[in-house]
Amino acid sequence: MFKRITLLLVSAVVASIAPIANPVLAAQSSKPAPPELSNIVFALDKAASSQDLEGVMKYYAPNFNHSDGLNRDRYKQVLGELWQRYKNIRYHTEISKWDKQGDLITAETVTMVQGGKGAENDNFKLDARLISTQTYKNINGQLQVVSQQILSEQSSLSTGDAPPPVKLKVPELIGVGRQYVLDAIVTEPLGTSLLLGAAIEEPVEAKNYLNDNTINLRPLSAGGLFKIGQAPFSSGDRWISVVLVRESGITIASQRLRVSKEFTGNQYTPLPEPDTTPSRVRPRPNNEQTL
Repeated sequence: MFKRITLLLVSAVVASIAPIANPVLAAQSSKPAPPELSNIVFALDKAASSQDLEGVMKYYAPNFNHSDGLNRDRYKQVLGELWQRYKNIRYHTEISKWDKQGDLITAETVTMVQGGKGAENDNFKLDARLISTQTYKNINGQLQVVSQQILSEQSSLSTGDAPPPVKLKVPELIGVGRQYVLDAIVTEPLGTSLLLGAAIEEPVEAKNYLNDNTINLRPLSAGGLFKIGQAPFSSGDRWISVVLVRESGITIASQRLRVSKEFTGNQYTPLPEPDTTPSRVRPRPNNEQTL
């Protein structure tokens, strides 16, 4: 159950809302954002933070598409079901850059999300960060979102009096079929507390947004969790999550891993792909082995 709550929040709360912005926040961009862009993202900010579903959806084009495979109807369904579970969600976004070509405006934004479930005996706290690209088009005199692509995504969901603080280290981009390191570190001493944990990898797909799954936890002998993972041999995004549990609380940390055929080498150093060597394991020039 805990894993799916995390992925649902990250995907539906963060990835499913066109980012929120303020004209002042566009200062990091090379040029000020146009008023029509600032106005729509400000309106989406207000509507999303108020959980006004119709107020949000009126800014989405009928042919809207999402990089995770969502269309407009599925998008609306995800938001509606999510907001029935989680009542306190706030969004804050900065525009990092934008461009206009013809009747299309494309904006890259950084969105910060904070929220909690808030029910008695089930009080979760969410912190998430998302980088995404949105494309807007003027339709019948109204600027609307026609597409969204997720570039980067991290989140932390916690509950309890003293959930374990976790630092998750996972690459954001990896080549197809490559190995990668997952390292989840509890950043404070555990003392005599027993720590349980698990790591989960799952494809980013529209059908996975609202499904709850159970997790098999196991005792951890050290203050965290370390694993070697391997990317699939096809491109696409994956959700990488770790669940850490102790007597005083639970923490779930998640990150999106992008798997690309255009990326060669291991998670640290892009390497050329020699035509004469079929193995995934490549020697570095100094003869050290890569993953």
